[in-house]
Amino acid sequence: MAAADESRVLRFFGVEEAAVCRAADRCGLTRVESRACGAETLLALTAPRRALRRAEGRLRRAFPAGLYGAGGDTLADCTARALVKADRLLACADAAALQLLAPRLAGRAGIDRVFDFGAGSCADPDAAAKMDAAVRRGAPAGPLAEELCRLQAALRVTRADLAAGARPLAGGTLVAVACRKGGWSYLAAPDENAALRLLDMIRRAAAGRPQAAGVRFTPRGRPPQELSLPAPSETAPAPAPKPDTPPARRSRWQARLAFLLGLGALAGLAAAWQLTGGDLSALPDAASDALAGLLRGFSAAPQPPAHSGAVLM
Repeated sequence: MAAADESRVLRFFGVEEAAVCRAADRCGLTRVESRACGAETLLALTAPRRALRRAEGRLRRAFPAGLYGAGGDTLADCTARALVKADRLLACADAAALQLLAPRLAGRAGIDRVFDFGAGSCADPDAAAKMDAAVRRGAPAGPLAEELCRLQAALRVTRADLAAGARPLAGGTLVAVACRKGGWSYLAAPDENAALRLLDMIRRAAAGRPQAAGVRFTPRGRPPQELSLPAPSETAPAPAPKPDTPPARRSRWQARLAFLLGLGALAGLAAAWQLTGGDLSALPDAASDALAGLLRGFSAAPQPPAHSGAVLM
């Protein structure tokens, strides 16, 4: 009796819907349906339970950072779990980031242990004044440089592991996340959900996963390139495909030589075993006796008749 079909929903963020569907189609499922909303893609899979488990495993291996949850999990749920699991303290460097994150992270299990909801960071007048003073001393040029400078100041003031920031700009919303080594930044278009993008950046940073396409990393102490932040509507031209070339044939002469030497060693060992009757310790004496017998055989062999001008060696 064939197993009954079951359904499961997988959630992706920062992965193209077409790429997810192509990978799912190769899993041999009964039915695959997808729905994309901005950078988030929901994939509904229908198949027997064993096939579903196999498909989910393959998709997790194919998109280890993009597949963030399953079923009713939201991006905020998975971000909170990543922070709690890794025990990474998160702080907000400005009110804009706090407004994006606080309503979505509130009430999640364990979140109060890793997120201060602004009480010790941007909502604290003393902490905010110290961050403002650090930005003024750094005198950064440009909104991105200023935001990254504020994030690094927030890390020093709050002693957090991660700092989040957001800033409305004319071309969208700049969202950024910083750690001790540098900061990730992204320019969300006006029609994009900047809160989801910021949550995904925090989730990936807390879990040690690579960021999604379009997110740029600036090492600490290096000035960022303001114009290099890509808008989601701008897609870089795909590189021209390289012509297919046959794979280079690997030389196998070393392996063949080793195989022949091994055969020779085995043949020599078998001959020595036969010559000594199984006592390899007597091999030098047996070899001397064999050589002497061979020389005697040569001396006893009939010599060819001598002829004029011949020299016998």
